[in-house]
Amino acid sequence: MVDGGEVDVWALIAACARRRAAPIATQDACTACLQALALSGVGVSLVTDGWLEPVHVAGELGRGLLEAELTSGDGPCVEAMATGGPVLAADLAAPECGRRWPAFTAVAQAVRVQAAFAFPLASGAARVGVLVLCRDRPGGLEVAECTRALIFADAILALLLNDRAGAGAQALPAGSLALGPQIHQAAGMVSVQMDCGIDEALVRLRAHAFAHDVPLTQVARQVVERHLRFTPDAPSPS
Repeated sequence: MVDGGEVDVWALIAACARRRAAPIATQDACTACLQALALSGVGVSLVTDGWLEPVHVAGELGRGLLEAELTSGDGPCVEAMATGGPVLAADLAAPECGRRWPAFTAVAQAVRVQAAFAFPLASGAARVGVLVLCRDRPGGLEVAECTRALIFADAILALLLNDRAGAGAQALPAGSLALGPQIHQAAGMVSVQMDCGIDEALVRLRAHAFAHDVPLTQVARQVVERHLRFTPDAPSPS
């Protein structure tokens, strides 16, 4: 059901917190958004050192959606962050989406994501992150659904800012969405191995992940655990 406005959205978020018997947190907003809009996945990524780092996820396809964002380095999330406006992809199988985000559409469809909708989280001129929604079937958001998604984005932004201020909002349990830090570590190791910058190291990691049809996080783990080493010519097993 998608009727109602801001008060209803916060009531749904509060109900999720009550079920956990805990203070309202960003994760509750993700869960409430998932349920209210009949989604297959919800993800929140924050801008960290110039790139989007996943921090919250909900739904069966949520993690796969954020893995696709990380592995490809493109897609609705990245575009929403760059433009500052919503980016709505009702059918990732459409030729237009394939031309627009070739890497993201390939990776996302492989994990059954068929539609994705990204909403920037911004405070004034500062872009804090992105809320991204997905479904396992093609189809756009109706006007009422899009309006409610924007309200959820505002609520998530408020909770994130509250969290940054040290008010105690809860993230996911340790390890359940530890996607970003290991990639940072792997990029640092590859930059040393190849004597290149971090940005180029991340490009190499993504290219290897895409070429071998594995998530970027898996490649990063192999590098950190020293099962995979990159050279100026090509990566090789240790």
